[in-house]
Amino acid sequence: MDVFLTEEARRHLLAQTLKLSRRKVRGLLLGHRRGGRFFVEGISPFSFPLFPGARTYRALDGIFKGRIIGFYRSGRLSRAEAEKSPPFAYNKLVLEVNRDPRKRLILKPAVVEYSGSFSLIPVALAARPKERR
Repeated sequence: MDVFLTEEARRHLLAQTLKLSRRKVRGLLLGHRRGGRFFVEGISPFSFPLFPGARTYRALDGIFKGRIIGFYRSGRLSRAEAEKSPPFAYNKLVLEVNRDPRKRLILKPAVVEYSGSFSLIPVALAARPKERR
């Protein structure tokens, strides 16, 4: 299982991290899933904690026509927070987004799994294709 970010989604996430000095960033990951790969095509910033309430999630899922494939946030997600995941988060992508001192994007993807309790299983980032010359 891995995660592919389009260049547009990557730029939008990088732009979101510029706000890190002032506040945490978080929101929805939009795209689709094919086989074991998550394709992140866009983001939608929101101010809820990592996960919205169930009613809000259903409304947002209707607005985005079922394209919500996960959630992103700055900062580390603790084990206790992961264990409190709502049922709709099962099999969704959670992306920790941070920025290093050189202003590069640091991404740590994981998938919400359930085996007696919710947990986050780390997954790989797919390599970006090489640019043609």
